[in-house]
Amino acid sequence: MDLPKSVYMEQLVKHHETKYDSRKRIIVLVITAVFILIWLHIIFIPAMLALQVITIAISFFVLRIFMNKEYEYCFVDGELDIDVIYNKSYRRRVFAGDVLEFEMFAHFNDSEHLDFYKNFKFKDYSGGLVTPNTYIFVSSYKGKKTRFTIEPNDKLIELIGQRMQNGKFFRKVNAEDKI
Repeated sequence: MDLPKSVYMEQLVKHHETKYDSRKRIIVLVITAVFILIWLHIIFIPAMLALQVITIAISFFVLRIFMNKEYEYCFVDGELDIDVIYNKSYRRRVFAGDVLEFEMFAHFNDSEHLDFYKNFKFKDYSGGLVTPNTYIFVSSYKGKKTRFTIEPNDKLIELIGQRMQNGKFFRKVNAEDKI
């Protein structure tokens, strides 16, 4: 089956907070509090207490913005773009590439094909949880081969598979093979 001349597909994936995200938030807040307590001990000025409270509030606010993120996958004529959207207002492009340049595209649990790539640099642009539609692809990123984890829907998987048919490995997992 050939792809139509112009194909456009967009998908939004909400990032779920993981244990790692919670730990990162706690560590930053603890480091900020310790820094402020040390500062208080060295130079105690009551007027500075308000500044210290404001500093803790700002660091919590900044963490909250950057922990609330979504990923947008945009497939246009064989090009896959991945953007991260922080707090539904700030967008940053994290990957752009032609699907034909993917070295491999396989389901997250496909250890038969993923074992060779396990020591490659790793970027996770999925929702944070392993779902039946969690896939990994390998592509060149900033001059190095990198593994990317994404969570495409069935339509996007189908489009990527159609584009990769020319001798590239592609495996669509059957429903009974999924997690």
